[in-house]
Amino acid sequence: MKGDSVTLHTGVSELQSDDIIEWMREDDLIIAEVKNNKYEIRSSKGRLELDHKTGSLTIKNITSQHEGTYILDIGGRNLISKNFTVTVHGGMKNVSVMTGKSVILLSSVLKIQEYDLILWTFEDHLMAKINKMTNQFLLYDSAEGKFKGRLELSRETGDLTISDSRTTDSGDYHLHMSNRTFTLQRTITVTVTGLHPGYIALICVCVVLVTLLVALVTYYRCKDKEII
Repeated sequence: MKGDSVTLHTGVSELQSDDIIEWMREDDLIIAEVKNNKYEIRSSKGRLELDHKTGSLTIKNITSQHEGTYILDIGGRNLISKNFTVTVHGGMKNVSVMTGKSVILLSSVLKIQEYDLILWTFEDHLMAKINKMTNQFLLYDSAEGKFKGRLELSRETGDLTISDSRTTDSGDYHLHMSNRTFTLQRTITVTVTGLHPGYIALICVCVVLVTLLVALVTYYRCKDKEII
């Protein structure tokens, strides 16, 4: 999805001193290189990063211009050659709802089988976790009980639903999806506006009580005048 960060993994746990890494596009244009322990980025206006330990390539704030095939060649002690295909789709990165409505945070995947690990976080708090290796589907409430009983995690797509939304649910939600080949990171901004239905009901009750009180005061004043 546009705006995501994608990391293409080399599959190497740690680079050796004699390893030579070349990251290329399908036109054989070298976009990043590791040679003689020197790391060089050759394009993409600051959107590319090389991991100095593994040589993995991260594309930040991805756009349609980053679509296509990426070729990895590693020479030296680790002899590896890989091709990666990057596809960029549109999608909602901002979600706005009224209080009391459900917020649905989409992973934008059809099947979670493609990923080994899926994490949803909010303000550094882990909300949900899917670990395919251990067959775990877990939901976590915050220390303050903020999301208690309001979270639902799809076992098919990894989508996260927050029911009965509140204005305090507004903020940035972070999605992390990874497997052996690549890692995807996404931020979805949620805005919850308006008063909660419970508060609206309370206000209505208060208005009715005040109206009745005014009516009673007016009635007794009129009655007192009649007596006089």
